Amino acid sequence: MDSDDELLAQIGSHLQQFTEKKMKACLQEHGADYPKTHDLVSLLKLFPQEKITEEDEMFAYVLSRFAVESRYFDSFEPPLDGWQMMTRTKKFAESIETLWKWR
Repeated sequence: MDSDDELLAQIGSHLQQFTEKKMKACLQEHGADYPKTHDLVSLLKLFPQEKITEEDEMFAYVLSRFAVESRYFDSFEPPLDGWQMMTRTKKFAESIETLWKWR
């Protein structure tokens, strides 16, 4: 998976879409309005900020940027290898689910 740039680009795009839909579903479940955007950083700002880590913010930025670069540009630099991206996306999605549970 990591030696194939085209496959890695597709994986990154799907991981971004999964994360975006997960975030929007969580926002909708809690009655929060959200804009029509694919930008994970913008969506993250709509969550309770007290529980969001700097690592979460950085990952949202990295995954959004990677998805755009891999989709629209011939040359891109993957921020992580494929397995790291999948593992980090899973961790990020799990943390998103818990942001409202403490309230």
